[in-house]
Amino acid sequence: MLSLFRGKKVIFPRGIHLSAANAVFMLGITPVYLGAAPCDYPAVVRIDDIKSALRTHKDAAAVFITYPNYFGLCCDIEAISEAVHKAGIPLVVDAAHAAHFVYSSLLPLSPSHAGADIWTESAHKTLPAMNQCACVCVGRNALVDKFEVKRALSVVQTTSPSYILLGSLDYAHAYMRDKGEQELYRIISLGKRFEEMIGALPGFDCPEIDQSGITDRDYLKMVIDVSGTGHTGIALRNMLANQGIHIEAADMKNILLLLTVGDSAAHLETLYEALRRVEKVRGRNIYFSPYSMPGATKYSQNSRFWGNIEKVRIERSAGCVSACTAGVYPPGEAVIQRGQVISFEITGYLLEARRQGFDMFGVDDESIYIYRERL
Repeated sequence: MLSLFRGKKVIFPRGIHLSAANAVFMLGITPVYLGAAPCDYPAVVRIDDIKSALRTHKDAAAVFITYPNYFGLCCDIEAISEAVHKAGIPLVVDAAHAAHFVYSSLLPLSPSHAGADIWTESAHKTLPAMNQCACVCVGRNALVDKFEVKRALSVVQTTSPSYILLGSLDYAHAYMRDKGEQELYRIISLGKRFEEMIGALPGFDCPEIDQSGITDRDYLKMVIDVSGTGHTGIALRNMLANQGIHIEAADMKNILLLLTVGDSAAHLETLYEALRRVEKVRGRNIYFSPYSMPGATKYSQNSRFWGNIEKVRIERSAGCVSACTAGVYPPGEAVIQRGQVISFEITGYLLEARRQGFDMFGVDDESIYIYRERL
């Protein structure tokens, strides 16, 4: 999608997926990152921030948003679409976790019905499809050229596609057209009942998430606050994995479940019994939110930075230009990308995430790759 805007200016949220961050560097895009705010859960894009950025950057070629975010939280995509189209540019959407929205009225509005011009869907995340079954979609009245989209795909895709994966993608959508609505109703109902059961367990809670800009949520992304047990979410994730139960993600206070039409009441019962057996412990008074990202820093596409790479300890990297894209999982978004200056706040963020046991990418042990020259 982003190759359609090679060499142009694009407005982005503060946190974007690794693939989008890499595309910015590879395609010579000038990124404009929206501001970051402290938050306990992954933030969503706010319409006021989009409007402000559009007024300031009248030469922007597109606006890129994530819908929904990793926790299933949704921004006001209709209002954003209207504002972006009023500026005469397309709305580009990372809708990796929204492939199932179109199949149920109980779920948030799908990008296709909200005015998105072009978006990606990862069928392998929320539909019964094999891994790598993702696709790019173009709206009926899109402000992008469909021929250009096909040409862009031909540049990055193999000339020998896997017909196993293509068949799996076709099967997934055929299945959802035939049974999706009733199956989604089934699993949403099971999920709501499961939330009630979890909420009755000592030390557990399924919170109502109230953050600025959120207009809807995907009920198949279930957030369970485990802080009342004294365990961190990360510790509880590891305990569950030892029992053969693998959840979607975990942070200091929560575990995240991803329900799909492939799940059953028996699956949820197994998880419930495992959580019911969790013993309370004395908790630590330490809290780190990987969703409170430091602000974006100066970025350069200068080719003189493409060589002369060295590895330094994270705490010594402040003021240097990053030679890699790095971040924390969850939320799996880039806190620093190749070509950006590493700030003291970013080094502190990475070091604390590592100390608290989060999974990370772009970081080699306790070191990070930088360019020797500075901006």
